[in-house]
Amino acid sequence: MSSSTMGNNKVIGFLSLYETISKDGYLGAILITDMYGIPQEFRCTHPVKPTMIQKPLYGDKLEPYIGISLCGVPLIQSLQNKPAVMIVQKEYLLEVRKDIDIPVIFIRKAGEAIDIKYNETIDNSSVRRERMDSPTGSFQPLIISTFYGFQDDVTEIRAVIEEAFKNFDLIEPFERIEKSIEVLSKQHNRFQ
Repeated sequence: MSSSTMGNNKVIGFLSLYETISKDGYLGAILITDMYGIPQEFRCTHPVKPTMIQKPLYGDKLEPYIGISLCGVPLIQSLQNKPAVMIVQKEYLLEVRKDIDIPVIFIRKAGEAIDIKYNETIDNSSVRRERMDSPTGSFQPLIISTFYGFQDDVTEIRAVIEEAFKNFDLIEPFERIEKSIEVLSKQHNRFQ
């Protein structure tokens, strides 16, 4: 698998943060797929387990800090296949955009309720949202958000996203990542 950007070999990244099974830490994970959803690369971190003192010190900023600074940015920088776009599962992860040179978008299904807890961690005025329908009508429409100052990311990657959205549901790779992490945690104690 060679390095790629927005050339002929387009790839898409999916980044998320998951709580460990033991509920005492977090795992960051990235799945890189081709335009048909076929995996090209998968990476995840070892669990990041905050100390008892870090939890009250960071408060509601703990999970975004772990997701962005300790997991997200390092995972993205370690990729062999540089994606044309990075899709994040949690809205606060949009902030990785400040540290990387890849367009970043948050997607959710249109009509899906927004998790207020996470929505409060970033300033809503700093996010631009727009609707995208599946070009084939095969998948539920999406709401796409970008980080403040990077509103042109959607325009820049629209053709890539629309092409992929013809072929597969862009939310579904996050389910695959979660299942892969569950398998890892059953096979290796260090991922629990």
